[in-house]
Amino acid sequence: MIRSTFTLCLWLSVLLLTSAVIGVDAKTYETIQGRSCFRSMKGMLDSMRDLVKLYPDLMSITNIGESYLKNNEGRKFGNYDIPKGGYDIYVVKITDSNSSRKSQQKGKMLVTSGVHAREWAPPELLARYIETLANGYDSNADITWILQHTEIHAVLYVNPDGRWMAEEYPELYWRKNMNPNGGGSCGDAYGTDINRNFDFNWGDRAGASNNPCDSDYHGKSRESEPETKALADYAKTLFPPSQRKNDPEAEMNKPFGEKNTGMYIDIHSSGGYVYYPWGHKDAKSPDDEALQALGRKIHHYNKYKLWAGSQPDFLYEASGDSSDYLYAVMGVASLGFEIGDDFQQKCNSFESDVVPINMPALIFAAKIAQRPFKEVKGPDVSDIQAMNKNGNIQVSAHVSDSEMVNDIRALPDFQTGKQKIAKVLVYVDVHPDDAKPSDASWAMQPSRRRLESEDTSSAARTRSIDCAQFRKRKKCKRAGGRGVCEWSRKERKCLAKKTGSSGNTGSSGNNGSSGNNGSSGNNGSSGNNASSGNNGSSVEFNSGDENVRLTFDSSGLSPGRHTLYIQATDSDGYNGPVSSEFVEVRQRQRETSLRGSKNPFD
Repeated sequence: MIRSTFTLCLWLSVLLLTSAVIGVDAKTYETIQGRSCFRSMKGMLDSMRDLVKLYPDLMSITNIGESYLKNNEGRKFGNYDIPKGGYDIYVVKITDSNSSRKSQQKGKMLVTSGVHAREWAPPELLARYIETLANGYDSNADITWILQHTEIHAVLYVNPDGRWMAEEYPELYWRKNMNPNGGGSCGDAYGTDINRNFDFNWGDRAGASNNPCDSDYHGKSRESEPETKALADYAKTLFPPSQRKNDPEAEMNKPFGEKNTGMYIDIHSSGGYVYYPWGHKDAKSPDDEALQALGRKIHHYNKYKLWAGSQPDFLYEASGDSSDYLYAVMGVASLGFEIGDDFQQKCNSFESDVVPINMPALIFAAKIAQRPFKEVKGPDVSDIQAMNKNGNIQVSAHVSDSEMVNDIRALPDFQTGKQKIAKVLVYVDVHPDDAKPSDASWAMQPSRRRLESEDTSSAARTRSIDCAQFRKRKKCKRAGGRGVCEWSRKERKCLAKKTGSSGNTGSSGNNGSSGNNGSSGNNGSSGNNASSGNNGSSVEFNSGDENVRLTFDSSGLSPGRHTLYIQATDSDGYNGPVSSEFVEVRQRQRETSLRGSKNPFD
């Protein structure tokens, strides 16, 4: 087979990151014939090994198992060659190995692709995610803290034997592994569907077949395939045994609760769906509140339909699949993506439609891997902006309990998005998870004004929003108005909020130097006084969707780069995901924009 090559361009340096990155673009990697955007399995593994050499403190590659043909003879008849000798199955781990957190203290996220061999795009998307994380470390604030607090484990090819067939003979659309299952009656449709072979609800005929010739054949027994067992055994090393059930199938209706840790994502194609348990039946899981909130928030980024029990877009049952298994047996938050619109995705649509919407979704999932069942229910922080002005750090952001989780117009608003914002705290150079009682935090105030980007020749300007453009109430309050607009029931249209004595002036406001002094608990020349910094009792929010702002004295900060961490809490006490931003403090304070590495995913 004749193959093409391409130079691996680190597209993410332009598309995702604001800082220049150094990558593995000096070498060419083999691609799938006719698809210059998709590295072949050989080219992919070569590029990952080169990336590990470039980032030895962030990345490693480990052999976690072997494919069927590695230890078994394959089919000796038929019109097509088969891969000789089989393959090893590898996992790529990416985390900051030099962070103060040890492995057992870090959140774990397992991501898989290449389960169904004919789906070309998933391994490439996962590889781009790995590259985004590696290249974004120390230049993007969110990626930096994610890798300091989390381990991402990526299995690019769960089914390498089948992948060889799919690349070598694309006309076969090979899906399963290469186990001939003892017979030749299936022609070139033999093999076991790895995604029907996991040890949870295995063999349920409603969601799998016992016919070896069918595309969803479940195999001879639970975890009969070496590929399935390799992934299951590796997952058991990542996620704590203490959070598992004694008998997952008998206890499937018992909720895990909110204390469990870990995230699992399985990437497939195609159709544009996000799926989460249950998949083996059209019914809600006992932890549906958290898992549905997770699916809804992923939809906020990629706009995929929800394929899950009790949802209107539930297509069909899938028994013995990895998503149900990782949730029911390992106790982790589990979901899957069905990306794109073709098994052999076209390059132009992959680059323009698939990658940009799914990369931020994967970043979001990594943020909550430590406490997914809990943090997914809290408010989200976006649009962080910061500037250094007259010796003060000014920070603004948008926080919402509802915007992401209620982004599906066809579905009713969800219960986790109905709470008010209770508080929004800023931490400097210490992640909220690492904060000690002696570490300061500052309470952000509600504000109708947002900081705007400014260059060295212009002053800060308030965002100009034409409220009349929003014809629907939700758009007026959430996605469009961002707290600047309000819905008039009487006039049935979107209007600008009225200003008055209850606004952001005086002791509780955010204007000038008085914005965070006095009773709001942010006074002190250094801006690092712990006893005053943690007092947010004077802050009161009126909704679940707010613009917030804070000004604090930067004279106590050393010259150089600092990290601002922002976390919001709702009125039910749920902390949401942490968002962050870099700011630079210069020795001589000058009025200049310090937006740092702008978060490219907001």
